[in-house]
Amino acid sequence: MISQEDNFVSIKVEFEPVEFTRSIDRAARDLASKANIPGFRKGRTPRKILEMRFGKQSLYAEALELMLPDAIEEIVRDYGLELIDEPSVKIEKMEEGSPLELNLTFEVTPQIGLPDLGEISVEKAIADVSDETVEGTFQEILRQNSTLQAVEDRPVSELDTVDISYYTVMKGEDGEEERHGPDTAPLDLSHASVRTEIRDALLGKSLNEQTEAEVTVDEDYPDENLVGKTLKYEMTVTSIKERVPPELGPEFYNKILGQECDSEEAFRKELKDRLLKNEEAANQARAEHDAVELISEKAELKVPETLVNRQVEAMKKEDEERILRGKDFTMDEYLENIGSSREKYDEEIASRAGAIVRRSLVLDKIADDMKVTVEKEDFEGEMAAMAATYGLDADHLVNSLFKDSNHLMEMANRIKYKKTVEAIMKEVQVNETSTPEDAEPETED
Repeated sequence: MISQEDNFVSIKVEFEPVEFTRSIDRAARDLASKANIPGFRKGRTPRKILEMRFGKQSLYAEALELMLPDAIEEIVRDYGLELIDEPSVKIEKMEEGSPLELNLTFEVTPQIGLPDLGEISVEKAIADVSDETVEGTFQEILRQNSTLQAVEDRPVSELDTVDISYYTVMKGEDGEEERHGPDTAPLDLSHASVRTEIRDALLGKSLNEQTEAEVTVDEDYPDENLVGKTLKYEMTVTSIKERVPPELGPEFYNKILGQECDSEEAFRKELKDRLLKNEEAANQARAEHDAVELISEKAELKVPETLVNRQVEAMKKEDEERILRGKDFTMDEYLENIGSSREKYDEEIASRAGAIVRRSLVLDKIADDMKVTVEKEDFEGEMAAMAATYGLDADHLVNSLFKDSNHLMEMANRIKYKKTVEAIMKEVQVNETSTPEDAEPETED
């Protein structure tokens, strides 16, 4: 080994003259078998003719290509290198009859200094579900399973769903009003997504009655050109529908829960148990996320640009496939439409990619130190859970998955990540605290 700087390792390699000559002869035979040279049959062209036709350096380069793979494999094995990119090759001396001297530079996984996991402290909220939350969930289930029935003999009430025909009116830059429409839309007035101004304007209105509402566009609206402007909606109520709740009873409870349940009391109890289970899982996920983020932040390492750039390209490709599928606009046009730019997008995605790569390297290091492995039983457990979730035959799922190496690798990585995080949570300090029920769990980048 010559030197190591950051995560780049330089190693000097020397081949004996006889090895190089042997490889040149092999390269000449390979070239002779492929070359069409007048006056010579394939495979019968003398080496001197090949050198005259293609140049001696071309033969040397071919010989080097034949020698490098085995040499690199041996170096990686002997030095225990974990490569993140193909090595670069610098030729120091390449002349037949003399030792072949090379300098190989390998980009390897960076050295990582981990913090003491026992000194990492995170908070975990104690799961708690109030009676009000259970009641709200119960009412939402009823709403989702209700049917809509048209009414004509009364005005709009706050629990109705209405169909409207409307025009959108806004002032242009010249001060003149611009009127667009008509458009149509269904509005569930009980839903929180409906603007208060629109709901208030519609309440109490009768079928075919007209009304207006003015709305100021919020600062977080995707189109910056509309932010802060006032839009006027000229609306006509074209239908009024009220919700008819489902008939309560064992049949309904069994359908919702997927299990036997014979009373509303038992139904509400099961709802609360499931809400508690979900809350506990969310709190655990939040604590795990916080622990991983803290460890990643405190770890000492230099994140390789090669891995970040690779992650950036993968994320950009995924974004473009998701956003542009079936659309007739470019990514730059999309970014402009949402009030962003290519520069902002590139900066944001590079930051996210750097965090993802850093976290991945740190978790891999922890997994290696803790000797986390993925066993056959782990695959079987994961696939059994998937089969139960999607109602599939477990054996069929196993057979399908083992035929798809990409999905198999994805599952292996997912299992390894899960087991590593579980191992981390056994080492860090977890302090249980009481927090509001509506605290939002953080999510992975």
